[in-house]
Amino acid sequence: MKKSLIAMLALAGALNAAPVAVVNGESIDDAIFGPNPAELKQMPADARKRLIDSAIDRKLVLMEAKKEKVENSKEYKTLAQLAEENVLIQLWEKKQFDAIKVSDAEAQNFYNQNKNQFVVPAQVRAKHILVQSKAEADAIIKELSALKGEALSAKFSEIAAAKSIDKGSAAAGGELGWFPKTQMVPAFGDAAFALKNGEMTKKAVQSQFGYHIIYKQDSKAQQTLTFDRVKDNIIGNLKAQKLQGDLAKKVENLRKNAKIEYK
Repeated sequence: MKKSLIAMLALAGALNAAPVAVVNGESIDDAIFGPNPAELKQMPADARKRLIDSAIDRKLVLMEAKKEKVENSKEYKTLAQLAEENVLIQLWEKKQFDAIKVSDAEAQNFYNQNKNQFVVPAQVRAKHILVQSKAEADAIIKELSALKGEALSAKFSEIAAAKSIDKGSAAAGGELGWFPKTQMVPAFGDAAFALKNGEMTKKAVQSQFGYHIIYKQDSKAQQTLTFDRVKDNIIGNLKAQKLQGDLAKKVENLRKNAKIEYK
């Protein structure tokens, strides 16, 4: 059922496609990149170009396949028929989905009975420097210990970029972004959440990866998302649940009224 819903979204996106390139007079639309083409525009320019270049290569191969008349093969005709049938089924299922109604009262009732599903855990935003030895970590902490505020943050990022063996975060000055406690290994999570905003660990934190120096930038308390923020998602999920039951009944009725022979 989940695959069917994803397919519905993809079909809806295809109806509102916009061109991103033209190859030998044929347009390539943004719909081929997924159900939410708007995300393509939000990508960094180099990543967006790589995706479009890949689509151009695909279009060129497609043109070559047509030139060689692959569509005249038996294999193509069989697969094309299956694809056409799948599209028909997806559109029929979308029609059933669109016809389902879920009231605001139903959605509110689900929210009230399942508030635990809408709890966002406490999070911190932090950066770290990861080194292999405790001696190196202690030396870095000593170098940073006299600094505070923006000076500490800036120097921390500078050292992270130069010395951290976590190359992924080092490229961003040690930045790890926002994370809940459970996302990190226990020693790291405990230390990060014990810090105050703008504070750095006074001792190196050891994990299986090495020795960490952690700088806590900000924090968010645990919160429960309001009904208004999750209403549309709840309605969509309730419609999907109803669709699953409705389709099962419809298929059962179709089977009862059909002449079926097993061979």
